[in-house]
Amino acid sequence: MRARRTWTTAFVVLALSSGVCSAQVDPWGSLTFADPLRFSSLPISGNEVVVPAPGQWQLSTTLSYFNVWQRTWHTGTIHQEFGLLGKPLQDWELRTLEFRHAGDQFYHMDFEGWRNDLVVTRGFAGGIAVTFLVPWVGIGSPHWDAIPQDFHSTLGLSPVWRERFPRGQNVVYVRGRKGAVEYLSGLAGSGIGDARVSVTGRLGRWLGAEQRWVVAVEAPTGDAGTLRGSGGWDAGLRWFGTWGQGASQVRVGLGYAWLDPAGSWLGVRRDNIWGVLVEGHTPLAGRVLLRGSARFDSSPLASFTDSDIGRPSFYWTVGALAPVAGSSWVAFDLGENYLSNAEVPDFSFHLQFGIRLPGAR
Repeated sequence: MRARRTWTTAFVVLALSSGVCSAQVDPWGSLTFADPLRFSSLPISGNEVVVPAPGQWQLSTTLSYFNVWQRTWHTGTIHQEFGLLGKPLQDWELRTLEFRHAGDQFYHMDFEGWRNDLVVTRGFAGGIAVTFLVPWVGIGSPHWDAIPQDFHSTLGLSPVWRERFPRGQNVVYVRGRKGAVEYLSGLAGSGIGDARVSVTGRLGRWLGAEQRWVVAVEAPTGDAGTLRGSGGWDAGLRWFGTWGQGASQVRVGLGYAWLDPAGSWLGVRRDNIWGVLVEGHTPLAGRVLLRGSARFDSSPLASFTDSDIGRPSFYWTVGALAPVAGSSWVAFDLGENYLSNAEVPDFSFHLQFGIRLPGAR
């Protein structure tokens, strides 16, 4: 019932706000993708090109729920063989698999959680803007595995072998070329994630688009050895181009991140990553905007494993943004991994609130 109330509230808020206008609403209100494999590896984000007027501030907060259910065939097969359907994955099952399939690289990932992103941006003269992003990440709650399972079943996309394992687990196992990362417990917990600061400026207008550059740095403010932090300082460089104006626009971004060798993903040294981001919005009804985004990324585990978790991933969102009183907005989005064979959340939803404050006089 709690899950249903959350969904109902989100849609009611959007419906009530559809008739309220605002002249200074950010039509983008970009999301941070709830992707635990890349949480602390500085992936490209549309938040990096928020550009308020000089002296103006923009604030937003996005609460995201994500659910990960990704695995190779190995764990489901042995779980059924030993008659453990509905019971947690055991370490001796993994040892058996490692012995039987010594040449295979396989994985099993099953967890859920929340991510809340606070984004603060200040505009400066000359089209310069500085953005601070601080995430709060919680792993292991609220035990809503049934929501994505029912959602996919409704679409005829039932998760394969999901019924063989219990809901509410927090498991990460990845066997790579020369070792494995294994967490059958100990992943649950919450805290601040790795914080980010980015600076963007103009590159002029060409090819019919407004062009911008971005330089970003991510600090190790989250706990290393968890899904919240890497323990390293990461740096990124991006290009963004925006076509269109007003209520109908499309934006494309290309980015690369140099990941600190001192950092890691649960103890695994990361590879530098690249990413491609496409975002767009168009009028839906009244002043409500239909919006969508898609991100194509390389994996920070590309050198660790040849399995799907080390391959480039595809993830997309679709939702609506509506103005509310003054210069604020509310938005609701759903995220999916359909058509992707690599490791990203199977399902996510995002509730966002934002406001632009008057500029200094």
